[in-house]
Amino acid sequence: MEKALSQEERIRRAEEIYSRRRYENRNRNYQPAAKVSKYEEKNEVTAKKKTIRKMLIQIFVCTLIYLSIYTIQHSNQIFSNDVMNKTKEILSYDISLQALYNQYLKYLENIPNKLNQTLNITNNSEETKNNEILNTENTEQNGNTENSETDNSISNTENLEAENTETMAIGGVEIEPVKVEKSQEELDIEYVKQNVNIIWPLNGVITSRFGPRTPTEIVSANHCGLDIAGNIGTDIICAMDGTVTLSSSEGDYGKHIKVENGEITTLYAHCSKLLVQEGDVVTQGQKIAEVGETGKATGPHLHFEIRRENRFINPEEIL
Repeated sequence: MEKALSQEERIRRAEEIYSRRRYENRNRNYQPAAKVSKYEEKNEVTAKKKTIRKMLIQIFVCTLIYLSIYTIQHSNQIFSNDVMNKTKEILSYDISLQALYNQYLKYLENIPNKLNQTLNITNNSEETKNNEILNTENTEQNGNTENSETDNSISNTENLEAENTETMAIGGVEIEPVKVEKSQEELDIEYVKQNVNIIWPLNGVITSRFGPRTPTEIVSANHCGLDIAGNIGTDIICAMDGTVTLSSSEGDYGKHIKVENGEITTLYAHCSKLLVQEGDVVTQGQKIAEVGETGKATGPHLHFEIRRENRFINPEEIL
């Protein structure tokens, strides 16, 4: 039979068993760390660099955004009134491609006429020279008598008058020019130039010229004047001496003025402010209104017209 163990002996044996089991469990769970290869170390370093670079880029972008917002909030020059007005002025320009196209067609139509005129002059010159040669030969054959010279000179003059229709001085013979009738528009332009002196009412960019153009809800198909761009409030001066016959704010012209001098009328439309009234006598260069965009207007500008007895004249032909 086993010897009965004392209490102390039991405690000592229990501690030995606990210590032995603890040692065995620790050895069983222990595994030496695996060696890290150089390739894995390199990947680790690269990943760290990428993370740092990404973080720096984010910081830089955030800084730019902050500076942009700060600049917009504290800068009065970026979106100043002058810049906005210039932008509106450029956007309001109405360049008529249809008018340019029509001018090009007229130029092409005139080319055949010019060529025909040149050919006619050349043919007439050649015929005249041939007649002179024939007359000279006839004179030599018939003798240098006074009667033959007289007859040849008379026949030569008659041939030249019958063949030539333009003013020429070939062979010492002057021929009367053919009178060409002028159009009503050309007559009106000459009349205006001879009777009054007209100056520019406003210095600015021409945004729409006289004549046909592409129509819209606001823009008419046939432009009866000249559109000159300008900032709202810019001075408009009177283009000629005359009397104010109309100072009105009604109709598509908006606020507008008419100044008459005999048969000639000048009109200033889409103004923001009128400085003269009906019956006032005005002089050339006098301030009469300010630029605006009243009535049917696509932007701030002056619509300027020249008329003779209510017939519209292209202002550029006068100015």
